[in-house]
Amino acid sequence: MNLLLAIAALVALAQQSSGRRPTETVVPNDNRVAAGSRRGSVHELRLEAKLATWRPDQNVDSVATVQVFAEAGGAPRIPGPLLRVPAGTDVRVSVRNSLPDSTLVVHGLRAGMFADDTIHVRPGVTREVRFRADRPGTYLYWGTSTKAPISFRPWRDSQLTGAIVIDPPGARPDPAERIFVMTVLDLFPDDTLHNKKKEDVWELAINGRSWPHNERVDYVVGDTVRWRWLNGSYLPHPMHLHGFHFRVTAKGENNSDTTYADANVRVANTEFMVSGSTFRMEWVPTRAGTWLMHCHMIPHITPFPPRPDSVRAHDGHDVRQHPTSAMAGLVLGITTTDRRTAERRLAPVTRLRLFAQQAPADSGKPVPRGYVLQRGTEPRPDSVEVPGSLIVLTRGETASITVINRLAEATTVHWHGMELESVFDGVSGWSRTGSNVAPLVAPGDSFTVAFTPPRTGTFMYHTHMDEGPQLGTGMYAPLLVLAPGERYDPSTDLVFMFGDAVVGHKPGVTINGRRDPAPLTLRAGTRYRLRFLNIHAAGAARVDLVADSLPLVWRPVSKDGADLPEHFRRDEPSRLRRFGVGETYDFEWTPARAMNAMLEVRLEGSVLRQPLHVRP
Repeated sequence: MNLLLAIAALVALAQQSSGRRPTETVVPNDNRVAAGSRRGSVHELRLEAKLATWRPDQNVDSVATVQVFAEAGGAPRIPGPLLRVPAGTDVRVSVRNSLPDSTLVVHGLRAGMFADDTIHVRPGVTREVRFRADRPGTYLYWGTSTKAPISFRPWRDSQLTGAIVIDPPGARPDPAERIFVMTVLDLFPDDTLHNKKKEDVWELAINGRSWPHNERVDYVVGDTVRWRWLNGSYLPHPMHLHGFHFRVTAKGENNSDTTYADANVRVANTEFMVSGSTFRMEWVPTRAGTWLMHCHMIPHITPFPPRPDSVRAHDGHDVRQHPTSAMAGLVLGITTTDRRTAERRLAPVTRLRLFAQQAPADSGKPVPRGYVLQRGTEPRPDSVEVPGSLIVLTRGETASITVINRLAEATTVHWHGMELESVFDGVSGWSRTGSNVAPLVAPGDSFTVAFTPPRTGTFMYHTHMDEGPQLGTGMYAPLLVLAPGERYDPSTDLVFMFGDAVVGHKPGVTINGRRDPAPLTLRAGTRYRLRFLNIHAAGAARVDLVADSLPLVWRPVSKDGADLPEHFRRDEPSRLRRFGVGETYDFEWTPARAMNAMLEVRLEGSVLRQPLHVRP
């Protein structure tokens, strides 16, 4: 966004506040009931934009004043009222601007029709739009009183956001389908409002509530779960499902939506969502337990700023109640129940011992941490590998991995992308199978997990405790699953993991634990598999593979340990390919000639370079 637009937005922000506290309180909207009514052949919805007070943490004593949508005559809601109609419906939407001092600009009300569809509504005025809902899909409507784009809308108008769903003609909506709208409020202190310190608010919410105060969802093993996700915030969110893979059946952005043909449906466990985007997913729980779906950017799932409110019950370092006291924001709790009584028996085949370790402390400087796999004798207690030791497993063979904690603090391990029993999922105090609950692994203690990978691919494992400090100092590692009979060849199967590490007592972004990786020597005419894993705390990585400043051609073959459909397995220039946090991607690349190539990774303002010397 250019400087003039930024200045205009800030001026509008300064003019937003009326100096009085609104009398109405926001009601969270679970998007289960469509708003509006049918009048003859027309579906009518009357919206009103107004000021309201919002408590995303439910009973916390600090209150944010925000601008929100309401159905005329109804309570203000976050997200705004759901508009849902079958394709072919004539729709009439009116918008009344009851904000006292701001012209309202509303985007996307004519769903699927125009890339940038807006109406401008002055204070006290009502305007109307009409359209025929012809394009099935999931759409976002949103408003602003600062004239800002959705990617620069963190303030009071950030909650002017709602969902539009157009169902295919003749289709009956699944009553169990859920619609989740994510919003973010980043509110600067405001001297015109009461108790300004309580107005320095950073809040992230799903359907109007922040974890652990938001809704929990329950399913039965064997159910087909259908969700629609809408990113109504100004930030990107890589959404990660624990314990299962899901099918991505549709993607949308900028008032458009694409439903994939069956042959093009992708399988993933993490889906990156840019600001204003949507996606649909389906998954089938195959095991009972408790699970999480959450954004994988650490600032989006941890409480900030720290506040002393006792009812908030948030402490980023509470090792006893980590999931409910040290996580906040964009987290969804899931419980799955198995009506069957038969127990599944695991027969471990591969037995591994994995040590969580740290380097010696040095006068308060950051301490490198990492995972070290036992290879023969036990590793030295102060040895650290970043990323942690590569674990290679075989599809269909059960692995038994004993995690021994040699850190000075408690920790856990989340097996990211693994389909496993909940108790082994690594969220202490939350993950459970029956009466067995995932423990917090205290210093000197150990915990054994067991799982049988059902698919080949690129995965990772990482800490799920005190994520900021532990991830930021190296508590992550790659995990590969190969087909039976296949052997891992590190000369042609290359792993590149992006994350923070402590180098020279300074934490920072690295490739495979290094800021300046040593050159790799490759051979022309040889096919290489390039595996990319992004576990940086909060940044999407953009990757180029270039020679002589020109992009080279590679072929995407897999995402999150699932083969891509043929539609996506095409040769393409490797220009600034984006990898969200928690995502893994595999590419095939066959250098056709001798060259000095460069893998360039842009992450959090840094450019890291991995030289690739291709010889004849």
